[in-house]
Amino acid sequence: MFRLNYILCLVPIVLFGAIGGFFYAYSVSVIQGLNTLPEINAIQAMQKLNQGTRNGVFLFTFLFTPIITLGCAALLYVRGKQMAGLFLLAAAAVYFGGSFLPTVNINVPLNHALEALDAGTLSGAEAGPIWSEYSAGWYFWNTMRAVMALIALGLAASAMHGLQRGTVVSARAQLA
Repeated sequence: MFRLNYILCLVPIVLFGAIGGFFYAYSVSVIQGLNTLPEINAIQAMQKLNQGTRNGVFLFTFLFTPIITLGCAALLYVRGKQMAGLFLLAAAAVYFGGSFLPTVNINVPLNHALEALDAGTLSGAEAGPIWSEYSAGWYFWNTMRAVMALIALGLAASAMHGLQRGTVVSARAQLA
């Protein structure tokens, strides 16, 4: 029984870690590196990066993390591990509100606007303000997505910690 409960906590931890790490890497390295390029090159590179991100692994992790986490939370809750279930519910809510919704409502529309540009026809004077505005807004919201996904990771880890504490408490009660 404990092994299944453990897995029900571990799966969301791995998913939150993967997506939080993805967002984190973009904030601390990818955007930083792109900002060192001439703006036209940065626009072209980001267009290619955005195209590369649309793949099954990213989409599965991004879309199914909250769904899988809710399922794990519900299973833990009905299995009598209410605290762990509530921590996972909180993790799913934090991820959904802080990572999922900003992605859908802010970062993806910014990406689509950037992809609509024909960078080859832009002058350096035109590309500079476009990239500066895009990069600043995208970076801010991406960093928020990373922070919120990592907070969700911490909540999921708290769910697992609660499982372990419950096991220790049960063992002590049996020994007494």
